[in-house]
Amino acid sequence: MHIIELTNKALEGVSYEWRNFTPAKVAWSLLARDKDEAAPYTYKEEVRVAWKGVTVLIGTIRRCDLEMSGNAWRWNIEACDILQPLEGSLYFNSSGGLKGGLAPNIAVSGGSGTEVPRKIKIGDAVKHILEAAQKYGLLAQEVGIDVDVSPSAWMWDTSLGCDMYAGVLRKLLGNRPGMVCWIDYSGVSPVIRVADGSSLPVAVLDRKHDRLTEIKLSPRPDLVPPAVGVVLTAGRQAYQSQVWPRGADLHQEGCVTVQIALSGNTDEDEEDPPSSENPVWDFTKPVVKVTGYKLPTNDVEGAIFWRRKLPKLATLNAARFGAVKKFIVAGVDGSTMSNYSTDASAQVYEHVSGQLSESCKTIKWCYVEFKQYIYMDTPPPKGYEMLFPHTKQVNGVTRHYHWLTWKGRTINTQHRKYRVSKSGDSGADGGGEPPSSGGGKPPSTTQVWPDYTDVLREYYNITRDMPWEGSVRSLRALSPDGLVGRLLAVTDSRQEYREMATVVQGVSVDLAGKTTSVTTGVPAHLSLQDLVDRVQQMATAQDDLDQEQIQDDPVQTLQYDDEAYKSPPRAHAGAGGRDCMDRRAGTVSDLRVAGNPYLG
Repeated sequence: MHIIELTNKALEGVSYEWRNFTPAKVAWSLLARDKDEAAPYTYKEEVRVAWKGVTVLIGTIRRCDLEMSGNAWRWNIEACDILQPLEGSLYFNSSGGLKGGLAPNIAVSGGSGTEVPRKIKIGDAVKHILEAAQKYGLLAQEVGIDVDVSPSAWMWDTSLGCDMYAGVLRKLLGNRPGMVCWIDYSGVSPVIRVADGSSLPVAVLDRKHDRLTEIKLSPRPDLVPPAVGVVLTAGRQAYQSQVWPRGADLHQEGCVTVQIALSGNTDEDEEDPPSSENPVWDFTKPVVKVTGYKLPTNDVEGAIFWRRKLPKLATLNAARFGAVKKFIVAGVDGSTMSNYSTDASAQVYEHVSGQLSESCKTIKWCYVEFKQYIYMDTPPPKGYEMLFPHTKQVNGVTRHYHWLTWKGRTINTQHRKYRVSKSGDSGADGGGEPPSSGGGKPPSTTQVWPDYTDVLREYYNITRDMPWEGSVRSLRALSPDGLVGRLLAVTDSRQEYREMATVVQGVSVDLAGKTTSVTTGVPAHLSLQDLVDRVQQMATAQDDLDQEQIQDDPVQTLQYDDEAYKSPPRAHAGAGGRDCMDRRAGTVSDLRVAGNPYLG
């Protein structure tokens, strides 16, 4: 095995590059003594690359080309680490097939004959793939494998199909944001380590000591999904959706949703019932669940309402709630629609979730301004002064008070479901399941639905930490040994940079130019944003299909990606979303909760 010392002055143009879940690469040049001399390395020759005696890469030569520049001849050489064979080798499942991911569907207990996609532990799947690569000689037997991923991390095997080993691993990374894969050379033999980012040690760069000339780091709140969901389909109708947090609206911007087709209990006259490997398009308009919170009518209910809107009030026991006033806001957009009503019954509940539609005649709405008197007979504590900006004398006591104001949409129901179809069918009152519409047989009453709540909750929880995305550039050639497989913090800079501890996703070192670039955030090659973009792309295809009204034989008339089942279209409550109101929740700003007007 050749040993290459990167700091050897005989080497020119030395560079190092690593990205999360991809092979590390080292490149350098050597002057050729003669244009006819033999190549210094052969293809796939084993090498060990060191940095001042510390191993930073063990792998094979992947390139050794001769080139002429001016009167000089030089060899351009490139070596990749032990993960490189996984980039060009197909992963076969346990049955020897290429299609089907890690495992087939499994039968639901009880003898119903229904099959559901298998839930996979991500950590076990990563370890299984690496051990399979080792079994077939893609990794040396002495290479260690250490996977430290939360055992509660799950995913659906339907998102794993025919791919290279590296491709399947990166799909697993897409379902476990923050996971990091790198090779540890500190022992006798290299060890492939995969771990959750939250458990990694922190690499600290100092702005002055490490000569940082460029810091471009910004938070990415758009990569923190407000909700995650799964759409379960059987036959040719979408039967059930599951979402976390419970009751959340998947119509929100940035939601991550996947679609799973269940086999079993399909129409008897279907020649090819869908399986977990086949995309299923839903042309039946979905069930829409509308919910509301009761507006207060007295001081007790007012305390509950405003402490939910303004959490700081929950810690202020001395606050008292008084009179309640309510006014109809005139001239709002959409007031000419048939489901708008100024009747008192349409002003009972704050509209919290679920789109409204004229197709459902039983849900009425209004737009109101709600005020409530709040006061304290003692001075408010520090930090609460803006909640009580006014004072007056009451029975010789200085009273601090204010009128809290909320403005937004109200409805006449606390909980109701409906299904909207192009014929305008509306559902049952009181939250009952609405009748099916759009053709086809009604859902089977014996259908057994798998519960993916744990999976959704786990994915939601691990995406709560907001990633910091960007790069840091140093005018020093820093050893990758202290950066790869680390979290990054920057001292002698903004307080946020010292505390962010964001995952290092890439390291590039130019020894010739004496510079180092560190990238952070989410993996550029498979980020959470990619998943969101794919959801939006599929939604556009569904809208176009609705407009063209070619639902008679969608399988023959629609051109779709073979992996469409990975990212389903978002559900719409009206024809292509045009018949529905876009409901956006109000926010609290300067003690005013401003909802948005009706969007027709």
